[in-house]
This record gives sequence, C-alpha cells and structure tokens, in this order.
Amino acid sequence: MFEQLEFQSHSIPGAIQGKYKFSNGWSISVVAGLPGSGLYGNVTDNTYEVAIFRPNGNMTEDVIAWNTKEEVSAMMKVLVQL
Repeated sequence: MFEQLEFQSHSIPGAIQGKYKFSNGWSISVVAGLPGSGLYGNVTDNTYEVAIFRPNGNMTEDVIAWNTKEEVSAMMKVLVQL
C-alpha cells in the first residue's frame, strides 16, 4: 500500500511527506528527511516517520519512528480495516 502515498517536498529542506486519507476517515502522514533534520525517518536509507490521525483529526499517541516501506504498508493495511 506504500505506493498509494504521493510524496511532495516537506517544509524542512531536503525532506519529503506523503499523506493518505482512507475512506473510513483515518489518515496517515509519512515523512523522511536528511540526516540531522530532526525527523525520525531518513531519505538516504529509506526509513520513514509515521503519524496516524483519527477520523476526528486528532493524532494518535505519538509518531512511529524509523519504519521501512513494508512496515508503513502494514500499518496502512490495518488502518483501511478500521
């Protein structure tokens, strides 16, 4: 499911962000930056920081750090079923 994310430039130089909103109202934000950017994902080693948002717009507990594409896809597969 990772391929459903459309990445664009992030406000942090050299960083990218992809967002996806599911039909059930849940959404996911996936970011990665250059080393030292302060993000918990790295574009040079294909790891990603994930934030998950409830249908009411509130973020769940905290971001999830250093995820692979496969791990992001697994999270998306769960979110689509909620």
